[in-house]
Amino acid sequence: DMFRLLRVTPIVGRVFERLEERPGANHVVVLSHTGWQQRFGGDPDIVGRPLRLDDNPHTVVGVMPQGFYFPDRETELWTPLVTMVPNRQPGMIIAFQGLGRVKPDVSIEQALVEGQTIMQRVQQARSGPLAEMASTLRLIPLQDDMVGGARPALLALLAAVGFVLLIVVANLTNLLLARGAARQREMAVRAAIGADRRRLVRQLLTESTVVGVVAAYWVIQFLPTLAPADIPRIDEVTLDSRVLGFALALSVATGLLVGLVPALQGARLNLVRTLNEGSARSGSGFRLLRADRTRSALAVAEIALAIVLLVGAGLLIRSFVTLTDIDPGYDPSNVLTTRLNLPRTRYADPDTRRNLFTQLLERIEQTPGVEEAGFVSFLPLSSGESRVGVQIMGRPAPASIENYPIARPQTVSAGYFPAMGLRLVDGRWLSRTDEVTGARVTMVNESFARQYLEGDAVGHRLQLGGPGGIQEIIGVVADVRHNGLDSEPAPELYGSYTQAMDRLTEGGTTLVIRTAGNPLPLVPFLRSAVFDIDPTLPLDDVMTMEARLATSVAQPRFYTLLLGLFATLALTLACVGIYGTLSYLVAQRRTEIGVRMALGASRADILSLVLRQGAWLTGIGVAVGLAGAYAVTGVLTSLLFGVTATDPLTFVVVPLILMTVALLACYIPARRATRVDPMVALRYE
Repeated sequence: DMFRLLRVTPIVGRVFERLEERPGANHVVVLSHTGWQQRFGGDPDIVGRPLRLDDNPHTVVGVMPQGFYFPDRETELWTPLVTMVPNRQPGMIIAFQGLGRVKPDVSIEQALVEGQTIMQRVQQARSGPLAEMASTLRLIPLQDDMVGGARPALLALLAAVGFVLLIVVANLTNLLLARGAARQREMAVRAAIGADRRRLVRQLLTESTVVGVVAAYWVIQFLPTLAPADIPRIDEVTLDSRVLGFALALSVATGLLVGLVPALQGARLNLVRTLNEGSARSGSGFRLLRADRTRSALAVAEIALAIVLLVGAGLLIRSFVTLTDIDPGYDPSNVLTTRLNLPRTRYADPDTRRNLFTQLLERIEQTPGVEEAGFVSFLPLSSGESRVGVQIMGRPAPASIENYPIARPQTVSAGYFPAMGLRLVDGRWLSRTDEVTGARVTMVNESFARQYLEGDAVGHRLQLGGPGGIQEIIGVVADVRHNGLDSEPAPELYGSYTQAMDRLTEGGTTLVIRTAGNPLPLVPFLRSAVFDIDPTLPLDDVMTMEARLATSVAQPRFYTLLLGLFATLALTLACVGIYGTLSYLVAQRRTEIGVRMALGASRADILSLVLRQGAWLTGIGVAVGLAGAYAVTGVLTSLLFGVTATDPLTFVVVPLILMTVALLACYIPARRATRVDPMVALRYE
């Protein structure tokens, strides 16, 4: 019913039928449009065509339309879900995810209340061991589940774009004000010969409206190449009519906003005073916000907005550095990984699977450049995992299933530990002797030892909730961050693959190889070794461990990069703004500067005079910006790791950087002011 629930119909063939959800009748397949095109060349007669999955014959019954994917873009086909509950063992937990469409007049909260009521009835109807286990229900909107994780970052980037736009508006407004001041005589002449105020405003607004569609198109083509693949629907972003319409409306509004203040100021003229040739260069001296209040206020606003962006970027940069400094618990350098999925029909016998792994390890270890090689059931940073309940021998059995210690079972070969560069904390490593003798031994990680055994784990015996029997702990391994650098380590068990072959192969097996140098040249030899043993066995997800680690932090790196670019742009624009303000001020006050120098002011006095003006503007902007940053950076909390939204170091360093750069921008017009020749300036009027 999934396709019907998602309201999608196939473009070829049909979807599954209820009768095909039973064992034996479930050998049918629905293809994705991508899988149909790439693997079958878009064959129009694909329905009814046989194919083999997991070495079992299947029949294609339908093809989904282009653009439909679930649960992710990598899915190329779907098969019916057949629920087969195994014989329940103590501590075993089986979890499912389901989809449901809520009626139009029912809220998520109402549906949750009704669902919880149903779960309580199911709980009351249970008997035996199942009655001990409580059932929980959570309802999450599908859109939130698919894109909710990216929403805070995208909203932060949207705010950053808005801030940059406001800085551009302030900058252009400042430039147009300066241009308008230079055109005051022109506007005065226009007004003197009959132009009314509305005509003057319309003239100036028309000149200031521009649309940057070409630049937008280039950015949209370029950004997806930088974006990680796990940002939802990033490849669907296009420059369509909605985007163009929004950009056009925003550009027109920006143009009007940019031109409004200069237009109103330019239209408000004193004809007699403006037409007086000397009035354009008269003023009231270097007094803050007195003669050029609008331009000064705009420069302050630019600096304040730049501070907010710089603080946000600084927080993300500090967070990213903190994240990448986390010890993952293994050494990813020079490690190659690949996944093996064994067809159950040909590898149903544990001895057959064991022989395959033994032969493959022998071939790989004999390859030049290979230092260590091993197998693991669940590789760090890969999808898929399981949990198992554990009873610690010598202690009372838990009162209920929910109270069992829970751990992630890892089935490994002895070579896995040195291949991944894991660290031994206590006891000894699992050895190949243990694999040969079949001794019931296991290793645990630090989290397991700390959480369940008060740190003293070696020598304790465990009864696993699933198959495996009683096992003795022989060593403690340092914690590994399986789900990412920002995840906390969970309790883990490391058992020998000779004792739990089913667990090693039930979800696929990952081969880990450590080499003396770059591991990628080893890939052809690896393919050849697998092909010699079983030509039908494919290698899946071939990747270095360093690449996996880099991919795991691709999203925060991308968001940090974008916000850093916006912050750098904002800093540049703010400095340009204050530079333009002071340059215009110096140009307007050439006569005053000449008078001051003629009356004895030194070059150092003039330099100090202009720099003080810039320092005051910068200081006010920094103060306002810090207050704004303190108020708004809370929205970045979900994107930060190991750093608070009010990190003191960021709030101190960022203003110092901006003030330093801003004062350098102030120095250029200040230096220009010291070169004014008093005789030339006094003669100019």
